[in-house]
Amino acid sequence: MFRIAATAVLLTLTTIVTAPAAQAATPSSAAGVFDEIVPRSLAEHHIPGAAVVVVEGGKTVFSKGYGVSSIDTQAKVDPERTGFLINSVGKSIAATAAMQLVEQGKLALDADVNGYLKSFQLPDTFPGRPVTLFSLLTHTAGFEDHVYRMFTPRDEKLPPLAEHLATEIPTRVRPPGEHAAYSNYGFALTGHLVELASGQSYADYVRQHIFEPLGMKNSSVAQPTPDVPLATGHRWDGSAQVVPPANYGPEPPAGDGNVATPADMGRYLSANLVPGTFSRSLLDQMHGARFRNDPRLPGVGFGFSERRLNGLRLVEKVGDSPGFLSVLELIPEKNTGVYLTFNGGAFSGDAAAVTFKALKAFLDRLHPAAPASAPKPLAGDVSRFEGSYNSTRLDFDDFTKVRALAGAVSVTADGDGVLTTSGLGEGTRRWTQTEPGLFTDEGGERIAFRESGGQVLLFSGDDPNSSYERMSWLESSSTHLLILGIALLLLLGALLWWPIRAFVRRGRERYSKGARFATVAAWSAALAVTLFAVGFTLLMSDLSGAAVALTSGHSPLLSVTLLLPNAVLLLTGAVVVCTALAWLRGWWNTPARITYTVVSVALIAFLGVIASYHLVGLPYLA
Repeated sequence: MFRIAATAVLLTLTTIVTAPAAQAATPSSAAGVFDEIVPRSLAEHHIPGAAVVVVEGGKTVFSKGYGVSSIDTQAKVDPERTGFLINSVGKSIAATAAMQLVEQGKLALDADVNGYLKSFQLPDTFPGRPVTLFSLLTHTAGFEDHVYRMFTPRDEKLPPLAEHLATEIPTRVRPPGEHAAYSNYGFALTGHLVELASGQSYADYVRQHIFEPLGMKNSSVAQPTPDVPLATGHRWDGSAQVVPPANYGPEPPAGDGNVATPADMGRYLSANLVPGTFSRSLLDQMHGARFRNDPRLPGVGFGFSERRLNGLRLVEKVGDSPGFLSVLELIPEKNTGVYLTFNGGAFSGDAAAVTFKALKAFLDRLHPAAPASAPKPLAGDVSRFEGSYNSTRLDFDDFTKVRALAGAVSVTADGDGVLTTSGLGEGTRRWTQTEPGLFTDEGGERIAFRESGGQVLLFSGDDPNSSYERMSWLESSSTHLLILGIALLLLLGALLWWPIRAFVRRGRERYSKGARFATVAAWSAALAVTLFAVGFTLLMSDLSGAAVALTSGHSPLLSVTLLLPNAVLLLTGAVVVCTALAWLRGWWNTPARITYTVVSVALIAFLGVIASYHLVGLPYLA
């Protein structure tokens, strides 16, 4: 899905450097740190429960549950019996299934996927540059990102995978192989290719060829989920734990509805470290960097991505939904794997913060970090990289494009060879150029820029699955926010001034019906804009709640807020006509007519900006 705050916080916090432990430990002895950190962190971050599994080679050396699986029942988390939704960690399972069929010659990494599809075809948006299994597995197929109503309630009837994929084909916004942009649809399509190549349903194939050989008896990618005691997902709303309305979805190969116990995930970790069920060549392809946005940054494998922490290369997969977060980490150099899962704190970033704190402490004992050396600066003018950058992981066809307003990255030159970013992780970060177009911060993390044909792209080593594109000043989020802010201030002024003026001058002025209608129309439009702004402010005051509303669609506040721009549109049309009539017929005095014209322009500017984000009309009903 929709990797909202959780993944961003988890990846960003890797820049923190803590003091190294005095002596390295074994995975089993280092795992004791989870007992020290996880229980108190759950209480601090209002997370009901969690589980941690550590494996070394083919053996589980630590497995423990913390807290409760449900606030209502107060049942304790049992890593052997309590199921958790693993969400996008399931993408690694889909990739594994696909690569098994590649090994058998039933699928090819470089073949046009349309050659396999039977009931529908992907549009030939970029002739000669087809979507391939390789591009699906590396998030480089070029699909836009659908997030609205991507999750559903557990009891909602879901369409067959092929039917869903045929009716929900996202627009291809770039040719395959340009750069990575996370795609749930791409992995759902991968699962359908598994069905076509194997002649089995995706759920049956995974059960027969992955779960059963590994002894994962309490795991399933089928929906409805099997009869496993399943933890209840929760979200802290600031005062109490609430159960999000939707945690499932129609794309099981992308992770929707995937369930596993922590103990089963320990078996899966072991299989990813020790060849057996999975061949060495398959594991190498899955875990290796098959694609890099920049050759100097971490890359993505098939269903996994890489990063570095404490000088170690980690191969990971993160998955979240409104009520759950799961994190799988492989540490090949240490022949070790770690799995952490939570039934709360997902979209707020709290579970990600606990994960990083615990994982960092574990690695500090297992493999103490060497002191980070200061980057060697490369002087030069870096002002050409300045600007506002939007994530390329957006839905450009519906109102969820508005995520760009909250997710923009600002880049400013801050001296000779130095940049400062905001919006790339938490707070501002300072970067020193160490190679042309490559910048390093004090923690050793890197960002890189690519310039081509007037386009500038920003890539972050924190997240190999993401990329950012520089916008022109007219397209930039900062310009749009400025226009919206000025328009809102003017309209708020009119909203307050006209009633006050009418009260003060009551009985002393008489206007025509047309003039009175004009005032009422403009005042009503200003009120609708204000209510729209208040609605979005309330939504964004709780980011995890906003993410739940967006991904589930179960939010009366969101639905009402999205209707208001249509009222603004109708009223603005009337105001524009009345503005012309006011000057033609001499309504009011000149200052009043100027004021009315300013309000009319403010309404048009406001509508122009929100229309560029598809907030005018009813696209969310499509």
